[in-house]
Amino acid sequence: MDVIRQLVQQANLASLLGLHLALSLFGAVASNPTYNIPIFFFGFWAYNYHESSSPLKTFTGILGLSILLDSIWFYLHSGNPQGESGFGFALFFNYISFFVKPLSVYAGIVQLQERGDSFSAGNWSEAPGAFPSGGYQNVRDADSSEFA
Repeated sequence: MDVIRQLVQQANLASLLGLHLALSLFGAVASNPTYNIPIFFFGFWAYNYHESSSPLKTFTGILGLSILLDSIWFYLHSGNPQGESGFGFALFFNYISFFVKPLSVYAGIVQLQERGDSFSAGNWSEAPGAFPSGGYQNVRDADSSEFA
């Protein structure tokens, strides 16, 4: 585990995102998982957004889910069902990106920890539009002179 942590620290999340984006663009010469390129663009934005850690948390979760989606896509499409030329070339780059994704998820978790957040899902009170922890929000004080 220490070897993985050292590898992640040497190759930060931004460089891993650049690698993924390049691999996805090369993999786009034939049929490929179309969701990867938007995920990596969102990852660049989330990495550079420092006002909140929510986008980075969302990106890390989506990237983890995309590992499962990639597994399903490879199972369904690895035999080149459409007979495309260049499919093997594209598949090679998609496989490399697939094998680097767990390392990127780990780098996202490490980045969240460095920003002082964890990868917990949070609770309902953190949702947009949720009531504060007291249940109701006081609008004005009933004892003020406005009611006299």
